Amino acid sequence: MSRERRLLPPYLGTGGSEASASGSLDRLTALRATGLPLPTYHTPIQLRMVELVVDGSLSVIEVAGYLKLPVGASLMIAGQLVNDGHLEASDPVPDALTALRADRPSKAVMEEVLSGLRQLLVA
Repeated sequence: MSRERRLLPPYLGTGGSEASASGSLDRLTALRATGLPLPTYHTPIQLRMVELVVDGSLSVIEVAGYLKLPVGASLMIAGQLVNDGHLEASDPVPDALTALRADRPSKAVMEEVLSGLRQLLVA
C-alpha cells in the first residue's frame, strides 16, 4: 500500500504568519464563508478552505479531514481567514464541547450520531 506524501509541510499553508483568532477557535467550531473575494496573496490551502464552506458550514476538524491537514494547522489557517473576514466562526454546541473535553461524547451527541446513521441506512 503506497501512501501519498505531501510535497510541502502543512505549516506552509499558513503563509508563514500567525493568527490571533486561532486561540478562540476549537476543533468543533463551525466555519462559513462570508462571500468576500480572496486576494491573490492567499495560499492554495487557504483558498481551498474557503471553497469547502461556500455552500454551508463545516467544523474545523471536518475541514482538516478534507484538506488532509493536522487540526492544529487547520486551526491556524481558519484563524487567519476569520481575522481577514473571509470566514465566520460559530461557537460549538456547548454540550458537544463539554463532552469533547471530557474525552468522551455525551449521550445527546451519541443519539444525534445514531440518528444520522439510521437516516443513512434508510436512504
